[in-house]
Amino acid sequence: MTFKQLNAGDQNLLKLMQTVDYGRLEQFSICNGHVVATSASRKVRSRKIGTRTTLHRQSRSDGDFLLTEKHIEFFQEIREIAEGFIKVIQIQAGLPVSFEIEESISSI
Repeated sequence: MTFKQLNAGDQNLLKLMQTVDYGRLEQFSICNGHVVATSASRKVRSRKIGTRTTLHRQSRSDGDFLLTEKHIEFFQEIREIAEGFIKVIQIQAGLPVSFEIEESISSI
């Protein structure tokens, strides 16, 4: 799967992850299997003094690139949830590495 095969919202989410580089995204909704920003959504970047951030470069001149296994696994998990709330997405080198999802429980 490639970046250009994603819908516009998922592409924007990946671009946002790249701007974070190292840090986290917080307080996002999951609607119909897609991540949606809310007024409470936040971007938190982590930086170490004495290091420089390397800009992410696309692998092709048209901006398209193959998604990594981490991207694919992340989107598969979100699609399976369909409806819920993401408390936090941990990001390293612009890639999702872990996340916490909150879901309602209708019955036990």
